Amino acid sequence: MDLLVVGLDGLSTNMLDRFGVEPAFISQTRTEGVAGDLTSVDTPTTLPAWTSFATGKDPGTHGLTNMIRQSPDYEVGPFETNTSEAAIYDLIDDAVFVNLPASVGREPAAEGTHLVSAMLARDKADAVPEYMQSLSTYEEYILDHDKSLKSRPDRYFDHVCEITRRRRDFAVEAFETYEPRVGFVLFSTPDWAGHLLSNFSNDDERAGYYRQLLEVVDDCAADVAGMADNVVLMSDHGFEKKTHNVHLNEWLRDRGYLTEQSGDAPTGAASTVRVATAVAARSDALYEAMRRVYNYIIGTRVGQGLQEAAKPDVDYAASRAWQLRYGCVYINDDRFDHPSVDDPDALARELRDEIAEITGPDGEPAFRDVLLGEEAYADPGPMAPDVVARPAPGRFPTMLDSPTGDYVSRTNNYNHRYRGIFAATGPAFEAETTVESMSIVDVLPTVLHALGDPLPDDLDGSVRREALATAVDPRSEPADTFPGPRIAGEADAPDQDERDDAVEARLQDLGYMN
Repeated sequence: MDLLVVGLDGLSTNMLDRFGVEPAFISQTRTEGVAGDLTSVDTPTTLPAWTSFATGKDPGTHGLTNMIRQSPDYEVGPFETNTSEAAIYDLIDDAVFVNLPASVGREPAAEGTHLVSAMLARDKADAVPEYMQSLSTYEEYILDHDKSLKSRPDRYFDHVCEITRRRRDFAVEAFETYEPRVGFVLFSTPDWAGHLLSNFSNDDERAGYYRQLLEVVDDCAADVAGMADNVVLMSDHGFEKKTHNVHLNEWLRDRGYLTEQSGDAPTGAASTVRVATAVAARSDALYEAMRRVYNYIIGTRVGQGLQEAAKPDVDYAASRAWQLRYGCVYINDDRFDHPSVDDPDALARELRDEIAEITGPDGEPAFRDVLLGEEAYADPGPMAPDVVARPAPGRFPTMLDSPTGDYVSRTNNYNHRYRGIFAATGPAFEAETTVESMSIVDVLPTVLHALGDPLPDDLDGSVRREALATAVDPRSEPADTFPGPRIAGEADAPDQDERDDAVEARLQDLGYMN
């Protein structure tokens, strides 16, 4: 194999440093080859980031700006695979991609290329093409984790380690069977483990579990990397400890931008949340204890009910603006069925400037940047956010109500950050070199040039020549000379409602639909 890309979902060097983890293969690759941080996109989450890797374009262009989408009638649901932009599996012949998120329903346009999808697939039979299901490792392949095991961390971490090994086994067999020129495999488990770290009471416990998983991930990455001349390691985003939550919808509500539903009697879960909030506001010790209990049960049915009760019930049609996850603010303009804003551009500028002034109890800003949609994206599509509020380090823009009434409240959680990792080694790459300010949209053009392939001239990313051994100039060709997106046949595929139901349950488990 000429080149292999190994995805390490959610991995970042700050987490390795925090828990004193030094995975042998990952560390060796970073030391001997090219290494640096890799900046994610808005939002720094799975679907937008991996779609940006695959297309070399930012979310404004490919349309997946978040983990969820909102339709003109205000209904919120899972995103669907992008079908307008060519992707890496359309551009590189003789390749195998294993576990690439947001690719279900796409059929590679490249010759001799094989695609196994991940998130947005209903199940593994939906993710793995029928002809690849004859591989001997398919039966043991696991698409997703079992959320019921989260309440028992020992079993859960053993479970995700086993998922990692089985994904390795499937990828190895696929590479041996099809003998590709280029390979890709994504290990999702660092991200899954990162979300569970908040369940533990101290860093010693967290370090033990995190080290257990990373040793397995590192071994599996080394196994598949041994099949390639050149290896790229990358993540879609990083993780970090969050010390404060930012309750942006509450801020929008109190300033008259957001209207909540009214008239319904509180449910049992809602009453529980109100009592808990009142108690927590008066006692730091109770606040911390309840936070740990909440994190522990959040994956259960009871926990999801509490989570749903703990967020504002937005009356979108009556609102002027609202947050739809991760600091993405939408204005109720003529994209929606009941617009209430005549001059959305003026309101967007007003919100940008006001949100930038939000500070926490420590006096520090809640957001490091607050941008208009056209400032955040190269080419924002019609359903891109109007304002993107990028959280400051240690801050997380949650959908939940504040337990203290403050717009910035304390937490002790682990969640996504923008900076992940990039590392590469092999004859195509420079040795012992640091690459600065690399974006995830730069990976595709850099890989294409490393392979000696031409680049479509409409990519948002650029070739990072300082990472490459070649002195040859990149070769661009008109985008319309490359194959366009190809949609897979629907004869045996589940209908979109079936996929949406399965994916919605998965997103609820991960906290994206709450």
